[in-house]
Amino acid sequence: MILVAFPLFIYLAVLYRAEYKEQKDDILITLNILASQISNNIEDNLKFKNEIIEVIKEQIKQNRSDLNVCFGKIAQDFNLDAIFYVDQASNDLYVVNSSKPAFIDRYIKVSKNMLDSKNTLFADGFFGCNSCLYYSKAIYDNKKSIGAIIVGFSQDEFLQDLPRDKYFKNTKLQIVDASNKVIFSNNQKPLKSSDVLSAKKGLKNLDLDLILKIDQKTVKAFHLQNYFFKHTFVFSTVFIVLLILSFIIISYMAKPEKALIGVMNKIKDGNLNKRYKKHFLGFEINYIGAFFNKTIDSLILKQKEVEKEKIEKQRYVEELEIAEDIQIGLLPKKPLDIEEVDISFGNLFAKEVGGDFYDFFTKDGKIFFVIADIATKGILACLYALTLRSIIRSFATYLPNLDEIVEKTNELFIKDAKENSMFATAFFGLYDIKSKNLKYFNAGHPKAILRKKDSTITELTTKGLALGIEDFRVDINETTLASGDLLFLYTDGIIEAIDKNNKFFGKEHLIDFIKNSKDIDVNKTIQRLFKILQDFSKDVSQFDDMTALIFKIK
Repeated sequence: MILVAFPLFIYLAVLYRAEYKEQKDDILITLNILASQISNNIEDNLKFKNEIIEVIKEQIKQNRSDLNVCFGKIAQDFNLDAIFYVDQASNDLYVVNSSKPAFIDRYIKVSKNMLDSKNTLFADGFFGCNSCLYYSKAIYDNKKSIGAIIVGFSQDEFLQDLPRDKYFKNTKLQIVDASNKVIFSNNQKPLKSSDVLSAKKGLKNLDLDLILKIDQKTVKAFHLQNYFFKHTFVFSTVFIVLLILSFIIISYMAKPEKALIGVMNKIKDGNLNKRYKKHFLGFEINYIGAFFNKTIDSLILKQKEVEKEKIEKQRYVEELEIAEDIQIGLLPKKPLDIEEVDISFGNLFAKEVGGDFYDFFTKDGKIFFVIADIATKGILACLYALTLRSIIRSFATYLPNLDEIVEKTNELFIKDAKENSMFATAFFGLYDIKSKNLKYFNAGHPKAILRKKDSTITELTTKGLALGIEDFRVDINETTLASGDLLFLYTDGIIEAIDKNNKFFGKEHLIDFIKNSKDIDVNKTIQRLFKILQDFSKDVSQFDDMTALIFKIK
């Protein structure tokens, strides 16, 4: 009796813990998914409230005499509880206009913190609705907050996505600020942190977090109920059968165990093809043997996969090395030896090789230059970059006009690229050293940045598609440069560099850098830029190469 009952009891206990852990993990996953969904819905809700507030601001700007009536109409149309326009007088806030006339000209007790933030979410019974939430947007005059627009709406708008099944019907939803102060909660009953399952998601544009909590005691109670309902009959039957048969099979129990140990020893000695065979009275040993067989099969399969992955990884590394050699070979090794123009260039390669390249050379007293970016990654990008560079060089060497160079380049590149849906962006330029006239064409590439001697910034671009898509007409623009002017060309990998917070480096950051580098020579400018980019993207894998080319007129 003990030999049957005790192992079965242990098995039931282990199974209960395993199923409970799995159930709890499933609930946590569901809770996180639910928190993401609700936080997204709240953000969409508040975004819509922002649009309503913008409509209200327009009505206020028109100085309408019927603003209170207008507020009431908007509140009714958008199912709002109330709308308030509050102004700051001395150190107090008072209501100027409202969809609820009773509050007009009344001083309010709501925290003035709403004027310190662009947007604020709060709950307050002062406005006569204990089941409402209030969303405010500050109004500024010369960058100073002078008042706010407040819209009130039902708390049910945040609660409607909460499920109603047995596990989640008592879910506690809270919105808290950075100091964990509760802004809103659908259930005021406190829960011990050790007894809850919770998920937390931040709300964009608000320094607030959404928290969903479930009492773990409820989960345990439902799981225990389900567990006994699911397993009682099965295990009762098994227990009775085992009790009857235990005296019969006990003498045979050692045979499967010995067979399994024998298989293990043979596998240990190197016979990996040996497997445990199921015995009639093996019971748990059969289960262990089957699991053992699957484990050995999995290990052998995993070993083969590792070997295959190792070969593929080695092949990939070799391809990357080839691609890196091609990419490095595309780039000029040194600037032109021209007294009238300082030239500098540089790049940072991403983890996966890309198709950035630049080129420049002199012809007939002019400097031809180009910077380009192939729209793919890996060795294919390098091969297309090599093809495009060769096409550009061949036409730029003997054709005198920039528009002819671009047109011929595009016509020939289409034949290689269009069939594979490949294309490339590029910025072409032809600079006359003597007259300082610059002709240029932009084929879908980031605009070139021109910093004049007085530090004013101009972006140079033209109408034009990327190369390789279809034939197009080339409209050349031109400008005259002056001594001290700096022309900065780059690929989008620079402005799309990301930091550990997934924030882009951005064009404004780049333009500020160029403005503040007026008194630095071009080589140090390039060095300083890429040092800033390395620090900015430290410990973050980048998705695109960063390439820059600078011309400074002496």
